[in-house]
Amino acid sequence: MLLQNSRQIARIYTIAEFEKQYEDFRMRFPKAATYLDTTCEVEKWARCYFPGLKYNIQTSNVVESMNSVFKQARKFALLPMIDTIVAKFAEWFNNHRKESVGGSNAQKLVPFVENVLHDRCEIASKLTVIELNSFQLEYSVIGPDGKTYVVDLRNKSCICRCFDLDKYPCVHAIAAAMKLKQENRTNEVRDLYDLCSKYYLVELWVLAYVNTIYPVPHKTEWTIPSEIEELYALPPKYNKRKGRIQETRKPSVGERRRKHKRQPGSNLEKWFRSESGTPEQSED
Repeated sequence: MLLQNSRQIARIYTIAEFEKQYEDFRMRFPKAATYLDTTCEVEKWARCYFPGLKYNIQTSNVVESMNSVFKQARKFALLPMIDTIVAKFAEWFNNHRKESVGGSNAQKLVPFVENVLHDRCEIASKLTVIELNSFQLEYSVIGPDGKTYVVDLRNKSCICRCFDLDKYPCVHAIAAAMKLKQENRTNEVRDLYDLCSKYYLVELWVLAYVNTIYPVPHKTEWTIPSEIEELYALPPKYNKRKGRIQETRKPSVGERRRKHKRQPGSNLEKWFRSESGTPEQSED
């Protein structure tokens, strides 16, 4: 419950809503709120205060993800470990390259954003929109929650701040864009793609993986300058810890590890398979 509430608060878009929900969180979990206030700046974990742009579809904990992927490679020596990392990135680039060019030619946005906008369009088509300023493209939209939201299509902004931070139109902005299209003012905004950041376009998605990552050749093929060959680097001094090396991180407060349960019967069959691959039948 604590972890779920903290994550929901961290993902809030507006400062006013964040302060309201965080105050409720502080009353329910005073120790957790005190810990956040004293050990972590709010700009580092709250979306509404974060000064940069997260774009909402990136991995939130890259270090932990990399540690999981290279769990075995971390035990290798330096050069074999680097070779493993290069090989894995080459594999990822190749897979993403094929995925980016494998879609329909009519698709202009990356699949994640395309699917989100499809869902929002269905909701936006039922909202009430009032034009506030036809020159500045400002509209008043009554959202699904009954609240009124002001949308500025020219500056790609909405007071819900989803449009501002995610850089693709929120449901209120889509409703305003539909109103604009009904007036045949396509010279202002031709379609929803004009309201999205260029980084969500398939064209840039393809360009991100256009280059090939090649493996490092064998050291016998390296061309090393003589001044570099003369250098000799000693390993740093460190105190080796006693006991086994920790391979997995310790779970944080309130975090539970997923248990891998064995399925009764299904795990034992592999030890009693015949050469044909089917389980052997016992003779009665």
